[in-house]
Amino acid sequence: TSSSYPYSSPMVFWYTTLYAIPYNGKFIVGRTKPWNILTLHPDYDAAKNHEDRVAALRLVKDLLGTQENQAQLKTLKDSYPCAIVVPVHAIEANGRNKIPVILAEYIACKNQFDVCTEIVQTNLVHRTGSDAWHHFAFRPEFDGKVQKGRHHILIDDVFSNGGSFSELRWHIEKNGAKVVQTAAISTGGHGDEIALSSTVRKGLLDRHNETQLYSFLKEINLYEGNYKCLSNPEAYALAKTPTLDEARNRIATARLEGNSRMGESRSQGRETTVTRTSNQRTIKR
Repeated sequence: TSSSYPYSSPMVFWYTTLYAIPYNGKFIVGRTKPWNILTLHPDYDAAKNHEDRVAALRLVKDLLGTQENQAQLKTLKDSYPCAIVVPVHAIEANGRNKIPVILAEYIACKNQFDVCTEIVQTNLVHRTGSDAWHHFAFRPEFDGKVQKGRHHILIDDVFSNGGSFSELRWHIEKNGAKVVQTAAISTGGHGDEIALSSTVRKGLLDRHNETQLYSFLKEINLYEGNYKCLSNPEAYALAKTPTLDEARNRIATARLEGNSRMGESRSQGRETTVTRTSNQRTIKR
């Protein structure tokens, strides 16, 4: 571990068992580190925003090199010996975030897993550091060939609202494969529970009935109207909102503000798009 890095204590690698849609599981490791464990790392900016693979590898090794982490990786291998790891190929304002890719390669190397490089995010959503309503307004979209019948493990650098995992999982499972685990280095403000908990589900249904939720989720093109597919943080945000009309207004406001910010990025020449060339995806800035 780098001696200049202030957090030398063990970094918990965590994951959850997921069955068929909807979620039916929880992260089984309770102790996780907050998001700033990443942002304070000296290699974070280069790895996150400037596509620096070497910086990303240093960061991953710093945070996952403990005995505890290695034992968890072995458990993952023992549970799913023939799994495919799928990183969230996230598009950031300044380029592709390399942390999930390098984390996936690190886990695959340790466990002799396959790494899927064909499934990619195809849009720019500017979600880092944003609130739940921005996450509802700007959903990541994924495209790419899925290996049917195989177990898939989803990899990201941070779990916050669960939208990236959920959308990636939706793409994989609707194309005939199964997501069995998710993994990340740290969590945002909602903790490490991705599955819709009984407590949050009750609060959601006490606030809004199932018919209303179905219509609302269909309207915003989310999970084909199935509220059971909401992540725990997504459901919590809706459960705390007095009416779904207010939720609509918050999402609309977030969309306007997000489009304005993205317009400023485009005017400053920082737009990133993904185009398809034959069977490959290329990045253009």
